[in-house]
Amino acid sequence: MQYIATFVITDQDGTDRIVKIQLHPDKAPKSVENFVKLANSGYYNGLCFHRIVPGGCLQGGGYKVENFTIEEAPEVDSIYGEFASNGWTQNDIKHVFGTISMARTSIPDSATSQFFLCIGSYPSWDGEYAAFGTIVDEQESKANLTILGESTYGYVGGGFTTFPYPLLVIKSVSVA
Repeated sequence: MQYIATFVITDQDGTDRIVKIQLHPDKAPKSVENFVKLANSGYYNGLCFHRIVPGGCLQGGGYKVENFTIEEAPEVDSIYGEFASNGWTQNDIKHVFGTISMARTSIPDSATSQFFLCIGSYPSWDGEYAAFGTIVDEQESKANLTILGESTYGYVGGGFTTFPYPLLVIKSVSVA
């Protein structure tokens, strides 16, 4: 089955940016299943990106901001890490511009709801994180992801050293 995830992300100027990602259940079935379930339940709607690695990635799916306070999103069960260093050999998706991958702690099977969108190439992440989708179109999605990747950021306390500000808000994510 083919899945397309459509992100509507409000950028720092208040413009809604659409990014479309094709999900690859043949490469990372648990990651795709988890993401589809969360996206189609509305879980991601209203959350923000909380980390930017310039030239690397935008990370989101774990926090929202309400009344100038960063709040954690509801807890989600962890899933198996579908990447080579964890014994999963079916996933050969590279961490290049436009790839979506599951974020995790140093524990291989710790991914929950957080993900990152690559805004650069990181070959050192290949086989270390569960990539599960790639950008669909080289026009609108690529241009929008490039704009999002150029967002300003700063330290906001609590370990958030590269928090995009003004906020990058995930208005919605739907998967069809």
